[in-house]
Amino acid sequence: MKKILIILIAALFCLNLHAQNRRPTPEKKFIYMTSIGYATGLGQIELENKTVQNRNFDISVNQLLGYQFNPYFQMGIGAGFDFWKHTAFIPVYLNFTVNFTDTKIEPLFYANMGYSFKWYVSSVPETMDRVVHGTSTGPMGEAGIGMRINLNEQLSIVLAACYKNQYSDIRYTILKPDEQDFSAYSTNAVKNVLYHFAGVRLGIQF
Repeated sequence: MKKILIILIAALFCLNLHAQNRRPTPEKKFIYMTSIGYATGLGQIELENKTVQNRNFDISVNQLLGYQFNPYFQMGIGAGFDFWKHTAFIPVYLNFTVNFTDTKIEPLFYANMGYSFKWYVSSVPETMDRVVHGTSTGPMGEAGIGMRINLNEQLSIVLAACYKNQYSDIRYTILKPDEQDFSAYSTNAVKNVLYHFAGVRLGIQF
């Protein structure tokens, strides 16, 4: 993942060297962006009786409504859907975006901070780890670095590498002496977890 980020950053600055014309967009305007993202889980989760790998993936669809205050800064509110393997969230967040240049192809950094509500969650533990991931609502965050390609006054394409986190619960089973193992069907313990993800996001802004 580090190599991908280094290559992306280098590509952004190389592209910017070849895009010295100012972008054909107004300095102040309302913006709307629809984006899709894909991220894979990172790290391990330490439970009382075992260690679980974060094998979750996250597919997200987001809609952003914001305002561009000047060529270098915009802010807005967003909402969407985050789909994991066996659960889903509805995030609502505040967005901050910084554009590093005022050109047709411009490097950018963005950050989303908000709260994710539950949509649905499976009550059946996963076959491999005997746990249920992401069972509660909680704060969320996302940050990314990438580029915006301004096609014309109304339309831009945004491509970014991103890091995401989601605070939620993981449910699992602790077996007691002489107790029958029902961990394939239910759980009896819960722990608060900060889930980590890394991936990419593609958006269309108009």
